[in-house]
Amino acid sequence: MFRQKSQITLLTILSFLLSSSFIQGQSNVTYNLSTDSAVNLAASQKRIYYASFITEKVRIDGLLNENQWESGKWSGGFIQQQPKQAQNPSQETEVCVLYDQDNLYIGLKCYDNEPEKIRSVLSRRDEISGDIAGVAIDSYADKRTAFEFDVSAAGQKVDMMHLGDYEWDYNWDAVWDGKATVQDSMWTVEMKIPFSQLRFSDEEEQVWGIHIWRWIDRHMEESQWKLIPIDAPAMVYLFGELRGIKGINSKRKMEFLPYASTKYSPNTDLKNKTNYDFGLDGKIGLSSDFTLDYTINPDFGQVEADPSVLSLTSYEVFYDEKRPFFLEGNNVLDYSLGRDLLFYSRRIGRAPVYTPSLNDNQTMSLPDNTAIINALKVTGKNKNGLSLGVVQSLTAKEKATIYTGNEKEQQTVEPLSNYFVGRVKQDFNEGNTVLGGIVTSSLRAIDDDHLNFLPKSAFVGGIDFQHNWEKRKYFLDLKGFYSRIAGSEEAIAELQTAPQHYYQRPDADHLKFDPNRTDLTGHGGQIRGGKRSGKFRAIGSFNWRSPGVDLNDLGYLYQADYLEGDLELKYQVNKPKGIFRDYYLELSQKHQWNYGGEQTKEEIELHGFLRFTNLWRVHAFLEHDYNLYDTRELRGGPKLFKDPTWETRLFFQSNNAKDLLIAGGPHWIWSKDDLYKRNIYTFYFRWQISDRFNVNSQTDFEQLNDYHQYVRQLRLSDDSKGYLVGELNRKTISTTLRLEYFISPEISLQYYANPYASIGAYEKFRRVNDGSSTDLGKRYWQTSSIELDEQVYTMTDHQGETYRFSNPDFNYQELRSNLVARWEFRPGSTLYLVWNSNRLLYERNTNHSVSQSYSDLFGLKSEHVFMIKFNYWFSL
Repeated sequence: MFRQKSQITLLTILSFLLSSSFIQGQSNVTYNLSTDSAVNLAASQKRIYYASFITEKVRIDGLLNENQWESGKWSGGFIQQQPKQAQNPSQETEVCVLYDQDNLYIGLKCYDNEPEKIRSVLSRRDEISGDIAGVAIDSYADKRTAFEFDVSAAGQKVDMMHLGDYEWDYNWDAVWDGKATVQDSMWTVEMKIPFSQLRFSDEEEQVWGIHIWRWIDRHMEESQWKLIPIDAPAMVYLFGELRGIKGINSKRKMEFLPYASTKYSPNTDLKNKTNYDFGLDGKIGLSSDFTLDYTINPDFGQVEADPSVLSLTSYEVFYDEKRPFFLEGNNVLDYSLGRDLLFYSRRIGRAPVYTPSLNDNQTMSLPDNTAIINALKVTGKNKNGLSLGVVQSLTAKEKATIYTGNEKEQQTVEPLSNYFVGRVKQDFNEGNTVLGGIVTSSLRAIDDDHLNFLPKSAFVGGIDFQHNWEKRKYFLDLKGFYSRIAGSEEAIAELQTAPQHYYQRPDADHLKFDPNRTDLTGHGGQIRGGKRSGKFRAIGSFNWRSPGVDLNDLGYLYQADYLEGDLELKYQVNKPKGIFRDYYLELSQKHQWNYGGEQTKEEIELHGFLRFTNLWRVHAFLEHDYNLYDTRELRGGPKLFKDPTWETRLFFQSNNAKDLLIAGGPHWIWSKDDLYKRNIYTFYFRWQISDRFNVNSQTDFEQLNDYHQYVRQLRLSDDSKGYLVGELNRKTISTTLRLEYFISPEISLQYYANPYASIGAYEKFRRVNDGSSTDLGKRYWQTSSIELDEQVYTMTDHQGETYRFSNPDFNYQELRSNLVARWEFRPGSTLYLVWNSNRLLYERNTNHSVSQSYSDLFGLKSEHVFMIKFNYWFSL
């Protein structure tokens, strides 16, 4: 099944999901069908493959010239899934499956009558490029999850986990071998997949699901051993069967991945510029079903840094997890509800939350992250459909070192903490029904008074239920959870006034700030269901988060205190017609209220997607937001009415099979009288200069004019609070650049850079009067006079109130980059050479253009870090 991991945009990824599928086959049956009934016939036909046992191991070189392949059964009869569903493919494909006591072997013959047009392109692991073929194996036999292994014509490996319902985890990296070779009339693939990398029962004879697929890039064509219709609501339940595997070694081995690294930081003020680190990751097979992962002093260095972001909102910025220990097997622990997560693994080992105050004559050394003393993880699924996931982690008490001349002292910045996650799911009815639950807890040993603002404990418990019927065409998802956070009065007061809650809002009668509370409780959930396949689709959902719910000790909560209803209607056609290869049109409407019964938002959206037969694609989007009452803009102040906005986006992408791909388009948001206006222009290109060298880059230019931008809170003459806003004029340029050169699939040199510049200037400062008024004149007090002296404003409004505040203008510049040489010298074992560089400037000077600020980035002082990292995988 063809899926591309791309940095273009979410819209591109969504469009690729429409063209996704998978693998299957035994007998050499051929089809020449085109009607819907023919598609149903091909999809419903059961295909079974019987694997052949061999006594000698196969040498993996991609040539398929060993005698063992002659003893196996070669199966063809592949059928086209796209673009011409249920018709014969343009090129034939054959598959052979062998096994010995310890390994599964897959051989693929991808015939091509124009071998010079085979697209053989090297790329990063797990990034699909060029012609590719692969296999997915449902070794759990649960008809929901699977392990996939793919090899491109250039020999690049891709592996992932199928999580069910068109969800994949590319972060899962197994230890296996795969090679490909381009020959005169075909290209061929050999794979060796150790049984230790799969999860299966201890039955004498295994019956697994199997899916085999091939992608021909120049035609954007996918053929499959057993057809999975392109509009099928899920995939794994439609796999073919793999039989004949008997008496294999189900004993789980112990795997070890020790690492050693050294880091040199020439720019640091500390005497010790070189750090050495050692650690160990490992796996222990508790049974053929369950695995224990452990880590001791884990290496949590990220090869690629988080993207630069300057947020002017009250919402926490969400960053993806990039640490291997927490990525693998995370699907078992997943309990997500839109933007919210009950388990957000980046909370473990986070940056210390407390920063000591310093005098003018002091300097400080502050840890970048909290050290993880140890972490354990148990994941797996048994033959009865029971899934289990457990994470237990202990993080260290961290201290900052404060220097005063030749003297130094230490101050605690993060307490000793323990984190626990337990997740269980039970499948019924061939995976059509799933019942699950989750528990998370955080415990902190707080023995320093200055850390009393942190909760001492946090508990979250949730349940979930999913049911599918009529071949998974219809579905119902139910989720509900409860949270309790406990701590000192200071900690709970801090939590009540946090951006997710804002209990102190003066106009929120349903909220009551209580400074004497020592705990905070709440609940939330989701009801979602509908029809998700066929030409006509409809999905409805209802979400809620009570005012007191909180997940942010070990999860991620975007906002509490809302109820939200959503309805989506979609018309989708996957059959080529005229100049169109496929297209869809989607209409949705959303309503949101808070727990006080106040409507805070209404939204209507229209999405359209077209892919043409020349393989260009266009995505269009139109949205109208109205009845907007922002309860977060004034940072705990009253709600603020915002004028209705319109939003539209046009996005195009050229033929992905060409060496040069271009994509991009405009994104506009505006309101009446341009009180809010935001223009974003995106341009992306990927140039495959040769089969070994490529460059890709995305640049975004943004212009923002916001009449209602929050500036600060004011203390008025009667000791009451006031809220100051201004008109923000902001311009931002951001680029993501990647250069990649591959000597072989195992040896590569990669450069990444993310220059980012943003300039914001404020004017027309006003104090809020009646924030909920739809009349702009009543919403704000008028300003009588304002003066700027040495970056401090003195302002008087028509009510005679005078106040002083710092100039909020900003010029933010950052350039993050790294150069990585990577050599996977044996499966699972890698040597890295890394050079990281970071340039950063934040100032009030906004007297030059954003383009000048962007250019000046490259002249800023750079902080450099050089690192060598070595890890070695072995098993016992």
